[in-house]
Amino acid sequence: MIVIAIVVLLEASYFEAKDAQISGISRTSEGAILQALDLQPDAALLRYDTTAAAERIAELAWIQQVEVTRQWPSTVRVVARERTPSAAIGDRLGTRWLVLGEDGVVVEERLTPPASVPVIIASDELVTAATVGAPMVGAERALDIAFDLPLQLDPWVTTWSTDVEGNVTANLVGSAVVEFGAFEDYRTQYVSLASILNGGAPRACLRTIDLSVADNPILHRDPECMRIAEEMTDSS
Repeated sequence: MIVIAIVVLLEASYFEAKDAQISGISRTSEGAILQALDLQPDAALLRYDTTAAAERIAELAWIQQVEVTRQWPSTVRVVARERTPSAAIGDRLGTRWLVLGEDGVVVEERLTPPASVPVIIASDELVTAATVGAPMVGAERALDIAFDLPLQLDPWVTTWSTDVEGNVTANLVGSAVVEFGAFEDYRTQYVSLASILNGGAPRACLRTIDLSVADNPILHRDPECMRIAEEMTDSS
C-alpha cells in the first residue's frame, strides 16, 4: 500500500515533466533539444523515458554525447557535449562546404569553410553523397592524414585533396603538391616529408613530392623554373 501511495503521489500534477534544464550546447538550438525531448502535457516525470529522449537528442548533428535525467519535482535535465569543428570538406568548385566534427560526422553545411580547420577538396561524388548528421564516407584517409599533421609541417600545408579511390594530396605553400597516394603509412610519409621541407633536400622549383613509396620519396621540379634559375646563376 505504501508503494502504491508513493506511485500515485509521483503521478500527481506536481510531479509532471513540465520543465527542461539544458546545458552544454552552443551550436545546437534549444528549440531542437526541446523538440527532441517531446515533453507532453500531463505526462508524469516518473514515467518519462529518459533513454529514448537521449537517443533522439543524440541524432542532432552537433551532439556527440548526451545524458538525460529526471530532476524532481518536474524537470528533465539535459547535459550535452557538442562536437568540435575539426575539418571542412568541399567540392571542387567550392559550391558546397561541409563542416566535420573530430569523429568525421558532418555537423553542418555552409557557403564557406570555417577558419582554422584543415580544408579538404573532395570529388563531387563524395560531397554530394554526404548527409548532415551522418559520418563522411569516402574521405577517411584524408581526414586521418589531416588530423595527424605534425605541428612542424602545419605551416606548409594550405589545403588537402582526395578522390573516390582515397588518393590524398596536400597543396603546399609555394604551389608544390605532395602525393600521399591511397595505401602507404602516412606517418612514415610524414617523416620523409619533414626531412625534405626542413632542409634535407633543395626546395627550389619543387613541383611534386611523390610519397607513394613512403621511405623513397621522388621529387619532381618545374623545368621552366629550373631553366630560369640556371640562367640567373650563369648571369651572376
